[in-house]
Amino acid sequence: MTARARGPILVAGLGVLLPAVVSWGYAVDDAWIVARYAERLLGGLGYTFNDGPATDGVTGPLGLVPALLGGLVGAPVEGAKVAGVVAAGLAAALATGFAARDGRAPGWAAALWLVACPLVGVWAAAGLETGLATLAFTALCLGAARASGALVGAATLALAWLRPECAPAALVALALLRGAPRREVALGWGLAVAGAASVVAFRLAMFGHPLPLSAAAKPADLVEGLGYVGRGALIVFGGLGLVAVARGAVDPARRRVAWILAAHGLAVALAGGDWMPGFRLLVPMVPAAAWLASGATRDGGRRAWAWIAASLVIPLLAGGLAILDAREAARARDTEGRALARLLAARAQRVALVDVGFLVYASGVEAVDLGGVTDPAIGRLPGGHADKRLDPGLLAARAPDAVVLHSTAPPRVDDEGRLRGLAGHPVERRVAETPWVRERMRVVEVVRYAPAYWYVVLAPADSPAPPRASPAPPEGGTLIR
Repeated sequence: MTARARGPILVAGLGVLLPAVVSWGYAVDDAWIVARYAERLLGGLGYTFNDGPATDGVTGPLGLVPALLGGLVGAPVEGAKVAGVVAAGLAAALATGFAARDGRAPGWAAALWLVACPLVGVWAAAGLETGLATLAFTALCLGAARASGALVGAATLALAWLRPECAPAALVALALLRGAPRREVALGWGLAVAGAASVVAFRLAMFGHPLPLSAAAKPADLVEGLGYVGRGALIVFGGLGLVAVARGAVDPARRRVAWILAAHGLAVALAGGDWMPGFRLLVPMVPAAAWLASGATRDGGRRAWAWIAASLVIPLLAGGLAILDAREAARARDTEGRALARLLAARAQRVALVDVGFLVYASGVEAVDLGGVTDPAIGRLPGGHADKRLDPGLLAARAPDAVVLHSTAPPRVDDEGRLRGLAGHPVERRVAETPWVRERMRVVEVVRYAPAYWYVVLAPADSPAPPRASPAPPEGGTLIR
């Protein structure tokens, strides 16, 4: 590390570390799905979410490794968090170090870009594989810039086990090796094929299907995907940041990276984006984009700095709001969420719900996953995520002894505990309307989890707990007759 690079690298690393520390208590709900798989593996229960055959509820199997290591000391989510922050910090340092090779101005431009995008740190500490994917994607881009087949191939292998939507970007990076020495090209393609073949073989052997279950449970919607990428271009890159990135593609190496970033943006759009807040599927692009944008400052022109400064305002503000939201989500989980998990643990053994992360992990119950993320029988049904066309007979056959539904408005409950109104996901409304639920289940608890997020707990009608009456009509809720 040169003296010229040391300062920018330190600042870029802090730009990842500080948001991660401030939002450390937050873990996205799916992180607890990974944690449950890790603990069951360590407990000798197999690659399972519930007792029974192996299920493909973890889209990136390599993301299980930090959770497994953390699980050895009883902290699977914390293990994933530490690995994510370290990996994202390395990605920031790698991109900034590359930028500093072109001069003092590019080094500081890349560092400031990363400081102004706190979402990298927030997602690195959220308990999923995003930090690992950010490091692998950064290595992919910078490997393509250097025409390094070893780096591109190794990054592609890792991404195959982490984030399947990165495959188009990896293919572009491999194609751009065509001008490299023959040995580099062969090495890159060899590692890439090994990665793709190994993850397909793993899924076929374990689950009998080559694609991750999430591809069926969350089918792509192009309109949603285009909207996701469009909003992400504004929130993550500040809109004008794309201009800075384009202006930074001043040489063949940077233009190669620009093509890779474009390919990934298109792939995310075709994949339908993501339901989670914070644009996690675009976050892995940030360090490489920072390096690319830094190229615009090599001549020291004020216009380039103006473009970069203008593009940093929205990501910085959005990242600050994301940190506040993350802290509030952590507070809700540790208060209302833990109380609800204790209720489920005391009253139920099998619970039907969409939010199968923290509530299932903390309560230890068996889950009937209404979204199908961990359940292939439901995940491969028609309908999008949280919009599955669930056969009422399937729910009756699973016979959950509790149902947990969410609502974005106060649910309507009559004096006898019958649920009359719910502003929930489509699959939740359909479940609430099934004769099996209407005849057998009564509301036993209503929990206001967040300002516009209620949980409704239903249990068998002969449950000893009295129902919670809520006669006020829901605001925007759907009437259940």
